Amino acid sequence: MSAYIAELNAAVAREQARRDEEAQVAKQAAAEFLTPLENRLEKLLEKIPIEDQRSGLSLSSLRIMLRGRQGKHAQCGELGDALRKLGFERRRDWSGNSGGFHTRWYSTR
Repeated sequence: MSAYIAELNAAVAREQARRDEEAQVAKQAAAEFLTPLENRLEKLLEKIPIEDQRSGLSLSSLRIMLRGRQGKHAQCGELGDALRKLGFERRRDWSGNSGGFHTRWYSTR
């Protein structure tokens, strides 16, 4: 009988640890969600190698890496504004074969 009670206590402890971990993950996600886009972008740019930044950043790839307020990804206009505040400028490359252009963001610093 005491083995059964010990087993129940262990199961309760495991379940409580799982719930505590889920609550911690939810708390971190909420904190990240409330952090301004400019700060989240700055943190993301620290992780991107400087060589990649010098070759230009794609707005669409940055959108995927950042979560937005309303949808799954950051809004283009808000992300462009945040990039400008961090010292980036948009340049169009017309050398593509498709007849259109590709836009990349480059640091002005």
